[in-house]
Amino acid sequence: MNGKRIRIATIIAFLLSISAVSWTQVIENPAKPTAKNADRVLNLTEVWRITDKGGEFYFQSPRRLQIAFDGTIFVADEKEFLRFSADGKFLKNIYKGGQGPGEIGGTFFYSILGRELFIQDLNSWRFWRADFDGVFQEQINLKKRDAGYLIGVVPGGFLFQRVIWPPRSEWTGRLVDVPYVVDFHPKDGSEIREVARFNTRAFLSGGSATSWDSRVNVISPDRQFLYAYFGRDYLIEVVDLAAGKIIKRFKRTYPKIPHEERRWEADFRKKNGSPKIEYETDILGLYPVNGHIWVATSTEDKSKGRLIDVFDRNGRFIDSFFLGSVGSLMTVGEGFLICEETNEDETVTIVKYRVATSY
Repeated sequence: MNGKRIRIATIIAFLLSISAVSWTQVIENPAKPTAKNADRVLNLTEVWRITDKGGEFYFQSPRRLQIAFDGTIFVADEKEFLRFSADGKFLKNIYKGGQGPGEIGGTFFYSILGRELFIQDLNSWRFWRADFDGVFQEQINLKKRDAGYLIGVVPGGFLFQRVIWPPRSEWTGRLVDVPYVVDFHPKDGSEIREVARFNTRAFLSGGSATSWDSRVNVISPDRQFLYAYFGRDYLIEVVDLAAGKIIKRFKRTYPKIPHEERRWEADFRKKNGSPKIEYETDILGLYPVNGHIWVATSTEDKSKGRLIDVFDRNGRFIDSFFLGSVGSLMTVGEGFLICEETNEDETVTIVKYRVATSY
């Protein structure tokens, strides 16, 4: 009887494992989407543009643009944490350098929830809550001080990403697997839960290291899912944050774009013996909006802009278009998008465009 029960349990476990694998099988899409007018140039109407000509701030490499529920815009830059109104008017630089409460020592990450900012200073690994004026409200003590990098705030806690570096004995001048782990840190200080793990590659030698694969992850607007791209080939993974597992993987047939080697890459390769990069990473960014996911690809036309793919919530490739702006996409919202554009004099401008799409 016991033997029979064991056999039944084994069969059930096997069937469950098949179900789990089939649930996360890769959804294959063809090279062309279902939209009949695919590969068109997006029709953009400028709404406003932000420049640093007023001298109140200076754009060097603006990044991590986020929009609050009331339309307030935040942008991170070098020793700047800039706040703008919904119509693009400069309000305040809330960056305060230092090591005290509410002060930032250098590189930082942040996330918005309601009318609050959650800020992580990477220099000191401090993590705190502030209001929209940058006024310190509360120090947040995580269960692990070296939690990794803040991804964002989610129901009941925070998402952090940490890297597991191999021992130095494996830094022998070759490509090695380097896992990136996404953890959920509960607000109540209870046990940390691993949500997802992604394998990437890095070239590690005795005195240097360089990433080989790209790493992109973004939380869905409803904060229920994490969209992730880890690697060089076209593959998007969707993580159910509550369940703590990957529920969907999808891709499409994609033509590789040859990589143009930069001077520093050639110097690094000759000095350390790293492989030569032949092709660009297929995906540069992920932008969830209205139940769809916009994908910034490595395909770019000098006059049309970057090629953007669009997938629906089921992982079906439904549309593609060229951005129409020569800049890089920063964020997408309902009926609009915001780009970073570099002018002929190398100055940087942030531009909001109105766009007519159903997603």
